Amino acid sequence: MQPNYSRDELRMFTERILENVFPDETGAARLQQAGLFLLIYVLQGDGEPVTVSRLKRLTGQGDAGLNIQLKKLIKIGLIEKTQILNKQGRGRAFHLSIKDGPKTRRLAKAIEKSGAKRKR
Repeated sequence: MQPNYSRDELRMFTERILENVFPDETGAARLQQAGLFLLIYVLQGDGEPVTVSRLKRLTGQGDAGLNIQLKKLIKIGLIEKTQILNKQGRGRAFHLSIKDGPKTRRLAKAIEKSGAKRKR
């Protein structure tokens, strides 16, 4: 059986996130935050705004659970929210995106590096 390089790369990337970015959180919270960060990172490039409603629809999670983890990601400077019109164009929603900063650049670089290795 040949080694599965993509699994090894994902493991290295995930360990980096969990150990360096969320060191003082419980294991469950670190997992939720890493998963939420990765989901926002992936979704932000597909043309549809990343909102709490969209995340709820995709994950099956409720407002409370998502908002707790989002507040933590915003507080440590990984995620930012920008007020936008909702999809009906009448009300307000918040667009979630990866905030440009030293931590997020490091995480994005690790994601891109893993993807580049995988394509080889």
